[in-house]
Amino acid sequence: MRTGRSVALLLLACAAAAAANILLRTQEDGRRAFRNSSLIDPSLNVESIRIERRGSPPTVLEKTPTWRLTQPYAGSVDEPVVLKLLDAIAFTPVTDAMSESELLKLGRSRSDFALNDPVVKISVSGGFGTQTISIGGPAPAADGVYAAVDGRESVLLVSSKVLSAVDLPPESFRRRSLFLTGPESVSSFDIKRGSSSMLVFSRDGDGWTMNGKQASPKKVVDFLSELTAAKARSFVWPVGASNETDRASVVLLSGYGLDPEGAVTVTLKSIDGVARQVSFGKPAGEGDVYALIQNASAVVTVSASLRDTASQEAVMFTDSRLFPVEAKDVPFFSISDGDAVYAFSRSGDGVWRFDSPISALADAASIDEVLARILSLSPADSDPGGIGISLTTNSATIRVSRSSVLVGGFERLRSRQMLRIEAKDVKRIVQTLGGPADKPMSVVYGRDRQVWNVESSDGSMSAVKNEGVDRVLSAINPLEAEKVEKLKVTAADLDRYGLGTPYLTVAIDQERENSVRRNILVGAKTKGGRFATIGSADAVFIVSDAVVDALSAPLVGK
Repeated sequence: MRTGRSVALLLLACAAAAAANILLRTQEDGRRAFRNSSLIDPSLNVESIRIERRGSPPTVLEKTPTWRLTQPYAGSVDEPVVLKLLDAIAFTPVTDAMSESELLKLGRSRSDFALNDPVVKISVSGGFGTQTISIGGPAPAADGVYAAVDGRESVLLVSSKVLSAVDLPPESFRRRSLFLTGPESVSSFDIKRGSSSMLVFSRDGDGWTMNGKQASPKKVVDFLSELTAAKARSFVWPVGASNETDRASVVLLSGYGLDPEGAVTVTLKSIDGVARQVSFGKPAGEGDVYALIQNASAVVTVSASLRDTASQEAVMFTDSRLFPVEAKDVPFFSISDGDAVYAFSRSGDGVWRFDSPISALADAASIDEVLARILSLSPADSDPGGIGISLTTNSATIRVSRSSVLVGGFERLRSRQMLRIEAKDVKRIVQTLGGPADKPMSVVYGRDRQVWNVESSDGSMSAVKNEGVDRVLSAINPLEAEKVEKLKVTAADLDRYGLGTPYLTVAIDQERENSVRRNILVGAKTKGGRFATIGSADAVFIVSDAVVDALSAPLVGK
């Protein structure tokens, strides 16, 4: 009997131990299930958020279809802030968990973690129902806070970043931008300044008109850019006070200078046909004014410069330039200086050239600079005795002061590129170092064997120096000068620059039929190198000593 009783007791003890082990394992499995999970399922389609903070009225956000603030007052919302909140509770992992039974064993309860009276309680709702999360006190030994999810009988540990994302007053969610559009989306707008006449602006292609007349595109775009980039500095109404009305009363608006007779109101119409409005009122402290924004749903403070710009007289938006066009629309312009006419044209691929008094490439950067100066000219720059400007071949010439357009002479408007010939196009190089009495060295390219051959030498040298040939070919693709010394040079000028009897002559023959031999003449030394020209006394350039060394590299040797 005793033996049977002992066996029975032993079996009961084993069963109890097994049950305890199963219970402990189940609890541990439960803790593991919580770890690395999140407070809500990230796949949930949340349509409403309710935030309850200690000592504050609830904040309610609703998605209809975009997010809006509905309590404690109605207002537009900065959606990225809402999405950051949802990301925090949906993607921040749970780092640890304690079940109810574990809390009992430790003699602790949810109140020990500030979860009975949480710092923040957030409820999310949608087609799935409602899930509520409570955020309690901070964890003593980790950068985290305690949390609980209704329906889960556990205390969870999550990063304190969750609390930072959800413990926000209602004003933190409010949209501060005045407009959700940029200048490029505005098709028209008007400015009404109290009882004065209205200014009506309409987009006209790439330009703008004001009350039917041409306006300055730059001034209009600058104004729109400032307006659409502006943000509210602080919110004045609504702010959740118990005596606030749902709509701004006339008395309220008058107090801020936002009544129709006192405000400056700007109405933008976008290309989608939607009209959006902002009004500017009285001063609101140093550098600020009151404003009624987001289609009269909020009174805020903004920079006073916005009202100042919108209050400008109509003349401030007009295009007072002598040439009211944009650079991209100018294919030709000319500058007359005494009897000389300097004409420039732009090809279809955007390359500027001299048309007169020479035919040559123009320096793109210098032309852009001069054209920008021309297009910014105002009546104040007029000068009957100055240089003449015309933007077409048959338009009237307007006289302006020379200094308002030109910095330096016309030489800087010519491209410093003297020549560009690719190596594959060169058939012969003839190099003469010294005067006409010196024997030229020449090499010719044999296409059959694809090698350079000596064509002429002084007799003592008979081998091509390929290194020298390569240096010359590299120097002419392209041949770049340091400076344009004189724009157009006559034969009578050549001796002044040592080009009548050149220091070095390099003649280039090309493969293609009917090509003209290009003669590079290098003359006297000067500061920064030597004078040089191409062929028929086009322009005189200054080339560097390094370029001269490359052009004079020996072509033939022993």
